[in-house]
Amino acid sequence: MSGSKTIRRKPILLALLVGLCGNATLATLSVSQLAFSVFPILALALAAHMLYQEYLSSPMEGDTPLCTLLAFLIGVFGYSAFLRTEFPEMGTNFLSVMISLVLIIWLALKMGVAARPEAKEDVKS
Repeated sequence: MSGSKTIRRKPILLALLVGLCGNATLATLSVSQLAFSVFPILALALAAHMLYQEYLSSPMEGDTPLCTLLAFLIGVFGYSAFLRTEFPEMGTNFLSVMISLVLIIWLALKMGVAARPEAKEDVKS
């Protein structure tokens, strides 16, 4: 957990939102089963702008860039799994779910949320 001290949560949440909205925008424009909506496009623009402003305001140090990339990919694959669950005729969502789970576990370990407990040694006097 040496690099987890410098991980900030705001860019990670914004990257997750950019991944979700980016995939939703792409799905809205390309999948015929979905009705067109302007809201994913607006949410993508606002989330990307906020992430860029966060990047300009303070540097990303430590494991923050890697965790931001992981959160972005979790958003992309998570929305893809959700969309394929809603519309089964698009195909199976097994690969998207498995990739999302692996990325979530990796992110949790990087951020120290799911850190392994350290074994305590008993000192006998």
